[in-house]
Amino acid sequence: MTKTICILLAEGFEESEAIVPADLLKRLGVNIVFASITNVKEIKGTHGFKFIADTTINNIITDDFDVLMLPGGFPGTTNLRDNDDVISLIQQANKHNKIITAICAAPIVLKDAGIADNKRITGYPSCEQFSQKHKFSFTGNDIEVDGNIITAKAMGKAHIFAFAIAKALGFTDIEIKNLTQSTFFD
Repeated sequence: MTKTICILLAEGFEESEAIVPADLLKRLGVNIVFASITNVKEIKGTHGFKFIADTTINNIITDDFDVLMLPGGFPGTTNLRDNDDVISLIQQANKHNKIITAICAAPIVLKDAGIADNKRITGYPSCEQFSQKHKFSFTGNDIEVDGNIITAKAMGKAHIFAFAIAKALGFTDIEIKNLTQSTFFD
């Protein structure tokens, strides 16, 4: 059965944190769905690149995906955090034990959704300030996998973020290794 990842795109998202994992996971046969967090499908990334999402958040339900991915970037992260539909979708995904992933600054959205308590979280170094006020452990590691939550440090770790997601979806080390031996990494 094909696995599906829903990547939430907010105005100002970090392009590489969405596209690199999407590209690598697509090469493994994962279905990728980009969802705008507004009713407008055209979204501009933090560096000004324009993207057309496949759908909007109003058309997404938790049964539609296996993984919910949050790219970081500014103001993308704050746009995710300040959107009630995003918070609700994250909470529903967590309730249904879906894999929830966030990279760079996006783990602060998990905190605001109330699902980071007592979890090991990593992200952009400035995220550490949130751990002191809340009940999660900020590790600063490149990748953290704690239950159904996967977090990554920053844009430069987008490829190993994708590999951690692939592993959580049940892909074998050999399948992931074969992907890393492509010309993409030569």
